[in-house]
Amino acid sequence: MGQIAGGAVPFDDNPGLKNALDKLERLTSVLRKPEPPDCLNANNPVHALLATTEAAFAPAPMELEAPVAAGRRPKAAIAVAPTLLSMKQASTMTTLSVSSIKRMMAAGTFPKPVRLGESRIAFVDAEIHAWVRARIAERG
Repeated sequence: MGQIAGGAVPFDDNPGLKNALDKLERLTSVLRKPEPPDCLNANNPVHALLATTEAAFAPAPMELEAPVAAGRRPKAAIAVAPTLLSMKQASTMTTLSVSSIKRMMAAGTFPKPVRLGESRIAFVDAEIHAWVRARIAERG
């Protein structure tokens, strides 16, 4: 522990820091995920549950959007859920005040929000980014 690419050992001259880092390593090693067993026994109920759980939570294979050219490896499509931003987050991202955003929404010049409840709206992150990119492109 304490090795750097050049072979120097910077913590050897500070035993207190080395002891603290060793203690931290011991404490965090408890939190690490244990290695899966090499061979699963189908008769062991814990192993059967582990196999069932891993199969249930395994990512589903994604279909490719375009044909792959000869000699190239296909890229798997990644399904990403849209990220929603609160009014305050949209204000921070655009550097506009909340009242300016509301004024632009009323004028139809700002991305439309998603209604989450009676008094709660959110903006789609990708739409806000696209709007900002459009403002940058407009500057000429």
